[in-house]
Amino acid sequence: MGIFSFEEAKKISEERNEDLILVSPNASPPVVRLGDYKEWYYKKKKKEKEIKKKPKETKEIRIGFNEALHDLQRKANQIDEFLREGHQVQIKMILKSRERLFVDLAEKKLEEFLGLLNEKYKVASPLKKFSNLLVIIISRQK
Repeated sequence: MGIFSFEEAKKISEERNEDLILVSPNASPPVVRLGDYKEWYYKKKKKEKEIKKKPKETKEIRIGFNEALHDLQRKANQIDEFLREGHQVQIKMILKSRERLFVDLAEKKLEEFLGLLNEKYKVASPLKKFSNLLVIIISRQK
């Protein structure tokens, strides 16, 4: 609007029935704006809270075709922890040499591995087949 004295700005805010919000107190002259203070304060706090949120990552777990049950259980527990923290998890099953011939068996093993998970999950990206690996991405079910 322009540069006004404090008295003029206060008069304008009273005429319009709005609050004077101090935007930049260190500027010369200080910068203020007209508006609803409660609404401005709410939006400011909401932005600050959003900035504080930790971004969620996609974690990756690799499992082998002939991996032992105990190893699979340990990795399932690790995935449960990642899901509780809110991360997405990418599960890769790597197929080596002759294992590539048994893709259907590898799919069954991957499904059995998903059965070991205690945390409820949803499939974010369906099972994808590549020449030497199977990939599925899961996330926590809300």
